[in-house]
Amino acid sequence: MRPSLLPLLRCPRCRAEAGLTLAAHAADEREVREGALTCTACAATFDVEGGIAKLLHDPPEFVVREVAGLERFAEAMRNDGWDRERVLALPDVELGYWVAQGRAIREILASVPFQPGERLLDVGSNTCWASNMLARAGLEVIALDIATTQLQGLATADWFLDTGEIYFERVQSVMYDPALASESLDYVFCCEVLHHNDAANLRRTLRECYRILRPGGRLIVVNEPLRFLAHPKLDHAQEVAEFEGNEHVYFAHTYVLAARAAGFRITAPWMRGVAPGQWHPLLRPLVAGRRIGRWAWRHVIAGDRSLFLDCRKPAS
Repeated sequence: MRPSLLPLLRCPRCRAEAGLTLAAHAADEREVREGALTCTACAATFDVEGGIAKLLHDPPEFVVREVAGLERFAEAMRNDGWDRERVLALPDVELGYWVAQGRAIREILASVPFQPGERLLDVGSNTCWASNMLARAGLEVIALDIATTQLQGLATADWFLDTGEIYFERVQSVMYDPALASESLDYVFCCEVLHHNDAANLRRTLRECYRILRPGGRLIVVNEPLRFLAHPKLDHAQEVAEFEGNEHVYFAHTYVLAARAAGFRITAPWMRGVAPGQWHPLLRPLVAGRRIGRWAWRHVIAGDRSLFLDCRKPAS
């Protein structure tokens, strides 16, 4: 981490803002690699390891289990042939999951008027592939995750940073109580991560996104899995249940209502997936030519769509 990150942080123990000091123990030309962060308000100390500000304070048991699961998942990836070169190529990997991620991030980069120097938080950055692409767009990026393990956590960032072409910060913290100062960011970016919250923490996470955004700031949510009446996904994430990822799946309105309750103005909620031509023949007459019917199909009944949500914090 760099000292310039300090004003953007808050103590995860007492929540004092911009009150952390940094004692560097080892540094290179890029950043402080090893050190200690101390809160001037409560005297709590936190480590800097491998350039990562480790601000995961007293995590609950479900977070501990998820971190351990990500470590096991990283090992599974290694056994499946994942290495530095393959990660550096992300998201340009010919796997369905990564095709969807690549399409989403490129649409965001093409449609959002990012300005160099604006600050963005990448929530649940995981392999840090999106942090890399957003930093290359000129943004000052902070990658946030609960895990630091390579391939499934913040330590993966070193593979991107070692190219010498970009830089972004890494903060280990939970998304529902991020160790970041209020009104310190221009954007919050969430890519297929919010569903790792239970319903209460989903609402809390969106309130925290609102808190850390400056007035006029923007929350961008992409590729969240959704539940539908015709496809309830009762077995959601069973194929990765052994990794204990705290997976959930919600109807679209759960996100919309939580975002509005947090204070956001939703400028563009929409979904991707099933086209009208793929609707079940028996259901087409129920929705054809009826605006409310089409809306209900798209948002409640349809079987395989993901959520894209564009929200703004009011400027005043």
